[in-house]
Amino acid sequence: MKTKTIYVLHKNGAPSHYTGLDYLLKTHNLTLKYREFSVFSKLFKSIFKLRGKEIIKQLINFSFLIGLLFSTNKKIVLGIAPFDYKLSFLLFLLKNHKVYYHSSWICWDKTFHPRTKKNSPKVFEKWRYFLEEKTTHIFIVTQLAQNEILKNYNINKTKTTVVYHSLDLNFSEKPVSEKETNSYISVGRIIPEKGIKEMLEVFSQRPQLKLTVVGSGSEENLVQEYTQKFDNIIFLGKISNRKKLFETMQTHQYLVLNSKKTAKWEELFGLVVIEGMSQGLIVISSNHSGPKEIITEQTGHLFEEGTLAKTVDTVSRPPFSIGMAESAIENSKKYLSKNIALLWAPILK
Repeated sequence: MKTKTIYVLHKNGAPSHYTGLDYLLKTHNLTLKYREFSVFSKLFKSIFKLRGKEIIKQLINFSFLIGLLFSTNKKIVLGIAPFDYKLSFLLFLLKNHKVYYHSSWICWDKTFHPRTKKNSPKVFEKWRYFLEEKTTHIFIVTQLAQNEILKNYNINKTKTTVVYHSLDLNFSEKPVSEKETNSYISVGRIIPEKGIKEMLEVFSQRPQLKLTVVGSGSEENLVQEYTQKFDNIIFLGKISNRKKLFETMQTHQYLVLNSKKTAKWEELFGLVVIEGMSQGLIVISSNHSGPKEIITEQTGHLFEEGTLAKTVDTVSRPPFSIGMAESAIENSKKYLSKNIALLWAPILK
């Protein structure tokens, strides 16, 4: 018997967002495959740069999209930013299939969203039809996001499920008592929205504290400038090997997430938050919608934007709390793929 397949159709694939779903499907002998709908720009770019594997990948994506017109009843989890005008084209391709929407967005009254290009009453009406009538089920990443989508659309709550992102990794094997004293780590994209400049400035003025920066992005050169001037700031670049990344995180006491809200973005979940907690780090994070739904007074610290310096001083004053670090590890276990998998169950109906 041929193995049945469920597809994730996303702009960039984003497999790290679907480890819970993957776990569920494997327990039912189903296969999860990833396809991307933003094909043409990536295909031309890969041809121009002679990237053979990427060319093949985009040709597979293109073939899949065309194939949707000549097939029926595929189960497809669609990940597309709210009010993106490209939904109209995708709805044409998906008209004969069962569509499940997956989103982490938290504002559904049209006042704050990432895709403002070509917004029009027609686009908004397509989104209303999609959410209220076309979708078989809506998987939403936080409780706040669920509340907002129910407030703004005529959707029965039973058609929605809050499904957090999940952990697919081993927990810290290093005792939290063996972490390096006064050590902080930042992991993720090195871009302005992550508050990199402010973070570097704060730690450059506190030589007694160590900051390790892990990641890649447009502000790498700025990080390197600070590492050359200040001995307490270290840049490791991007660590692709997950085992090595978590071993690096385990040696630190605190994880710093200094996100900055923009006109089109805020930290909607923060996968690195639960990853850090699983490695026994106490997370200090901007008070954005995602982190504040994860972090409690027993597991970390939330702060208002612009108050990182004050927060670091407050956190660093008392000795590192082993109890809080152990609570973080324990709390993060609810995000394990095997637990989050249960929340994806409506897709099996």
